[in-house]
Amino acid sequence: MATKRIIPISSGKGGVGKTTFAINFALALSRHGRTILVDLDTGTSAIRNAINVPIDKDLYHFFRKNEPLSHCLTTLDDRIDPTRQFRNFAFIAGPLHLIDEITNFGPIHKKRLIDAINGLDAEYVVLDMRAGLDTNVIDFLPFSNSGVLIFTPHLPSATLAASDIVKAIIFRKLRLIFSRESPFYETVQGRLDFFRLSNELIDRVEDVYDSSVQNLDFFVLDLSESLGDHPITRAVQQTVEEFRVHYVLNLFNGVEDSFNTAVKPFIDNLTRNVSARVGIANLGWVTKSDAIHRANCNQMPALLMPTEQKKKVDRVAQELEDLRLTAIGLEPSKRRPTNQVPATADPGDHLARQLEVLKTMFAQKKDDDYYANFDYIIQRALFTMQTRRPSEFGDVRIYEPRQMLASLFAKV
Repeated sequence: MATKRIIPISSGKGGVGKTTFAINFALALSRHGRTILVDLDTGTSAIRNAINVPIDKDLYHFFRKNEPLSHCLTTLDDRIDPTRQFRNFAFIAGPLHLIDEITNFGPIHKKRLIDAINGLDAEYVVLDMRAGLDTNVIDFLPFSNSGVLIFTPHLPSATLAASDIVKAIIFRKLRLIFSRESPFYETVQGRLDFFRLSNELIDRVEDVYDSSVQNLDFFVLDLSESLGDHPITRAVQQTVEEFRVHYVLNLFNGVEDSFNTAVKPFIDNLTRNVSARVGIANLGWVTKSDAIHRANCNQMPALLMPTEQKKKVDRVAQELEDLRLTAIGLEPSKRRPTNQVPATADPGDHLARQLEVLKTMFAQKKDDDYYANFDYIIQRALFTMQTRRPSEFGDVRIYEPRQMLASLFAKV
């Protein structure tokens, strides 16, 4: 069976509960299909420290002993999952101790690992990325969406750093479009200096100390006026307008505080410094819970806590309402003629829409416990995967730059 979807979980900074979320997200997803969680935060051994089961082989054996990645899977034993409700879940742990060549692997190791992840036999592969942003994070992220970003009202700096991840993904793709390896390079006949000037312009947009070009919306507008309906114009417009951001609020503490200290700063930074045209979707939240903290201390994922501690929810009575809520804020892409010059986007539209979505979800889900939180997040994730293009949420594989360039050229 080929991998259907690879979903990275990332955060701008540590301390937001990224690994806790990734573990429980993967567990909840495994109820709907074979799911493999891969620990790419290899410097901390976080996943192996959070799940107390015997681990025979990990990434050390993959890199040092040339074991196939599929031989490095660890499943839950009967002691930790006695009812076998998570029999479709497995994880690949990082090495027991920090090993520099594995934590900071070079291009050869990276390509080998990417190829192995792409070849895993699972319906869903969840990647627990290291916190922050470097080449060993960004090269595993999709080209057209954010995967799942985790931030919290309690750590504002992590919220702003999460928007930097979005910026890095989009600019990585634009750098490819305007590289000498790009199939678009030869389409601007007699204007080869255009690529040089465009890269200089991208530099100015990306440079936070240079305010001469505010964000990518102005770059797209200038490009449209300069080239008109051209393959490069279409590729750049699609890069910006079809990009999708998906986020989850961890340690959620109510609408007002979460919106003002997390959602609003995130969107303000994103729309001001990147683009007001990207799609933004709140997948849900995980409430602050002492039970989750105790579960982590006991090396027991929260969703594996004894069932008698679970809040009883009448899922039949809520089925229709949950189905309605699943689609909130996940409207399909708004396509327009590619030869139409883009109109100015209003950043305030994002803020108003996200606040409305947050209020609507909270009105119906405010009494849910963390079990129901994860159920709801999974419902929204599955709905997105079932009704949107694969490139809108994770992707069907981890693409290498040349593969992405070929895909871009084919689309336009």
